[in-house]
Amino acid sequence: MKALLFLGVMLSLLSTGCSARIHYLTPNTTGGPVFQPLEEPNTLVGLAISGGGSRAATFAAGALEALAEVRIKEGDREISLLEKVNYISSVSGGSLAGAYYAVKKPDRGVPILGDKGLSPRYQGFFSDYKADMQRNFQTPVLLRQIFFVRQFNPTKVAYSLSEVWDGAFFNEITFSGLYKREQHGDSPRLILNGTLYNNGRRFVLTTLSPADFNYDFTRLLGQAAQENQKGFPKDEQAGIAARIEKARKQLLPVTFEDIQGDHHELRISLAVATSASFPPVIGPVTYNVEGQPTYNHIGDGGLFDNLGLESLSEVFLNKITPGSAKKGLIIVMDASYPFDVKNDEMDHTRQGFQAFVDDPSRPVGIMEQRANAYQFALWNILRGEQVLLPDFNHFTIVFLKNTDADWAGYQDLPAECRGVFKPDVTPEKIRQAISQIPTLFKIKNRCHGALLIKAAHKVVEKHRDEIIKFLQSP
Repeated sequence: MKALLFLGVMLSLLSTGCSARIHYLTPNTTGGPVFQPLEEPNTLVGLAISGGGSRAATFAAGALEALAEVRIKEGDREISLLEKVNYISSVSGGSLAGAYYAVKKPDRGVPILGDKGLSPRYQGFFSDYKADMQRNFQTPVLLRQIFFVRQFNPTKVAYSLSEVWDGAFFNEITFSGLYKREQHGDSPRLILNGTLYNNGRRFVLTTLSPADFNYDFTRLLGQAAQENQKGFPKDEQAGIAARIEKARKQLLPVTFEDIQGDHHELRISLAVATSASFPPVIGPVTYNVEGQPTYNHIGDGGLFDNLGLESLSEVFLNKITPGSAKKGLIIVMDASYPFDVKNDEMDHTRQGFQAFVDDPSRPVGIMEQRANAYQFALWNILRGEQVLLPDFNHFTIVFLKNTDADWAGYQDLPAECRGVFKPDVTPEKIRQAISQIPTLFKIKNRCHGALLIKAAHKVVEKHRDEIIKFLQSP
């Protein structure tokens, strides 16, 4: 009898844990944008923050601190580079850092710079920012899963994550609250990237409207294709046109407006958890617009573009039209896990499956690596042809990679790492150590966090002149 009772209790817990949880949205009955468009300056500056759990979030916090200290001349005064930032686009762990900055940074009227370095308010902000991005979120999430009988359902881990983040710093702020900050100039426009598993398209959680992403590259590409296809058979020309149109629909993102939902009251914490959902460990998060039969299953935004770059590029290219006075700079903060880190282990093991046990995301990493190779090849070809992309004076991208920092050796290490590395450690060993910081929602030790933050400052300094030159050029 006791055995049957125990089995009954376990089955009850299992069925409770596996019950689906749906986030319901009220319908958008306005027939127009959920959030009204906002004015913006002629110089667009955006930050794209990669996925990579707390590793990416910590690196981004350090990079933003370093960018805050970069001084830009504007007329007869000096301002912080961060005062020029008007967009943030992020993925997964980067979405945690991007949303934190958008929600928690001091208001527009608070000066970023002091006489020497950052102002006291911003010194305090970045101290909290760096510490919060290194917190252990996994243990409290696990406890919530057990306490609320969610332990058998990874889809509810996303809700536990959002609740932990709300208790720690988001304080249940919604997209309505975020939009007020964006209206007042207290926050950059925030784009959290996810993937709609229903059809594989990108899903953006943002206050921007679909029109902001509607960069009509197909018209320009079609014109270029026609000029180069005069010797092609007519049926082949028609086929190319059809494939270009199909690509346009697949590459443009889906928004809440597209599914006729109103996300004013959606908590930012749940939107971040949606971007960070990686089934079967976390998520996906399922959204339904009340009265509609469709359930939208949204998860990790890094399945194709783990940098957050694609959405931001579409917004910028949509606005930097030929003959316009606008120009744009995108700064990419890339702390994604280097795919080739464990190549040596794979080369010398007989147990190939063990690699997937240690790193379940490896198949996705393979797809992402190949997709990025095609993406960058196409990008450079189009840039050279100047068919779809503006020239370098109007649009440029700067990459800040966590493994690109130049290290001088042991004496260059943060104090937290002096007992971790040997005195004869080489710069390459330090780089390898940074590249192998695991993708978790916690930083395992103080040295890892300190390494990421110092690496961020180093790569910002490395590209400082390039960034200043672009922003201060006519």
